[in-house]
This record gives sequence, structure tokens and C-alpha cells, in this order.
Amino acid sequence: MEEKKSGYMDWEVIFDSIGDTIFIADNSNTIVKANKAFADLFGKDVKDIVGKKCYELMHKSKKPWPGCPFEKSKADKMTHTEEVNDPQIGTPLLVTTSPVFDRSGRMTGIVHVAKDITSLKKIEKTVQDQRAALEESEMKYKTLYDSSGDAIMILDSAKGFVSGNRATLKLFACDNEKQFTSLNPSGVSPDYQPDGSPSPQKAREMMALALKDGSYLFEWKHKRLNGEEFFASVLLTRLVLKGVTVLQATVRDISEQKRADEKLKDKIEELERFQQITVGRELRMKELKARIARLEAMSPGNKEEEQR
Repeated sequence: MEEKKSGYMDWEVIFDSIGDTIFIADNSNTIVKANKAFADLFGKDVKDIVGKKCYELMHKSKKPWPGCPFEKSKADKMTHTEEVNDPQIGTPLLVTTSPVFDRSGRMTGIVHVAKDITSLKKIEKTVQDQRAALEESEMKYKTLYDSSGDAIMILDSAKGFVSGNRATLKLFACDNEKQFTSLNPSGVSPDYQPDGSPSPQKAREMMALALKDGSYLFEWKHKRLNGEEFFASVLLTRLVLKGVTVLQATVRDISEQKRADEKLKDKIEELERFQQITVGRELRMKELKARIARLEAMSPGNKEEEQR
């Protein structure tokens, strides 16, 4: 036997060591060569595979399987790649079939390569399930977002407003969302807040606190597009949307509450003044009664009566 030279590559060993299933068939669909992975797929030895019709082995059929990529390659002499889920095999496969030609250009057979994509399909299913769950979550959020009676808007600290729900448009007297998102936080606020702070500067401070702590609740004086100013409670909440950190602002007009608070405060002050007046009057009455009693005790008529 001739000794193999150094560097010799045993193509038979390489062919059998490939993990993907491979077989070669002639134009009559007879398998002329197959690797171990293909034979293992059917629980057979390679010698039991060679000589059989590929459709008899793979599809338990006495004639070529309709729509088989193998037949497509033979028909148009082009490579075909597609996913095959044949119940006879029971394993999802990614199949590539390529025609083989001789030196004269005549087609002599087909090379069939199939890759087991079971694990890939599991990953794909997991991704699909996660995507479906995400879409459902987004749909629920969008429903709550659109139907909320509170004004809810998404705010990018660098770009400004990204979106606003219907309540937001109504609150700020905007015609549409595009008009609202063209504004920035200082554009829906007066120049200064009640404490004298410039609105742009204080807005940046509030956003920084929310981004740092995750959320922040505070009162704010806003301004509608028609120039009307109003007090609001603002809750800023840090969110991550599509990999970008943003803030969700929930704004509620508290002007009526503030007016009611002012009226209550005025009432309390009025009651306190009335109480002070009443208490002062009672003290003066007591003092007057005491003086009268002293005067009566000192009168001459009382002294004569005492002597009797």
C-alpha cells in the first residue's frame, strides 16, 4: 500500500465529519454518496443509504415529493435553499440543493445539504414570543396613554417633547401632536416660576432630579398656547424606550384646587380674626363686670346696709 504523504487530506474522513447532512444523487434521484450525519438522521449505516431513491428514504414515497427543492434544482438547474418541515423526518431542516455538471456542462446529479435548525427554531420561537409580549405590553400602554384623563407626554431631555396624548393637546390648547412636539418645556411655561426662578433653568433641574432618582413630583406653573397660565402638578418618571432613556411627564391642572385652597386659607384667616375679636370682647366684658362689682362694693348705700 502506498504510504500517504505528509499533509495528505482524507476527504472521506472530512466528508463524514461534517455535522450537516449531505448526500449526492444522480439524475434518477438515486443516492450515490452520503455522509454519516445523513445516515444517522434515519438511524441507518451509510452502506444502507447508498443506492436508494432519496424520496423513498426521506418521504416514504414511491415518486418524487411534490414541491421538493431537489426537483426544483433539477428543473431549472439552479441552487435552491429553503426550509423543509417534512413530518416524515420530524426535524426542521434548512435545505440547499445544488446541481452537479460534468466537464461538458451536462447535469449529472444533485448535491443535497441539510442543516438541522431545531435549536434555531426554538430561539426564533422565543424571540417571537418575546416580541408578541412586547407588542401586547406596548398596546396596553398605548391604550392607557391615549385614554388617560391626565395629560401624558414623553420628553427627551436633549430633544424636548417626543409625543403627547389627547389630554395633553387639550390641556395646552394645541391643534395636533405635531404642533405640541414642536415646543419645548420652556415653551409651555411662563418666563419665571412663582419662586422667581427662570423656567428653563428650573425645568432642567427638575428633569435632572427625575433622571437621577427615577421619578420626581412637583408643582409647576404652565402656560397654554393661548397665553393662559395655570398651576399643575407634574410627575416625571424615568423610562427606557427602544434603548433610549426618556422621561414620562404626567401633568394635572390643579388651578381649581389652588383657588379652593386660597379660599379655605382666607376663611381660616377670617375665622382667626373673628376669634381674636370675640376673645378680646369677652375679656373686656369680664373686666367691665369686675369694675362694676368693685364700684358697687364701694358705694355708701352698701356700707349702711352692712352696718345694720
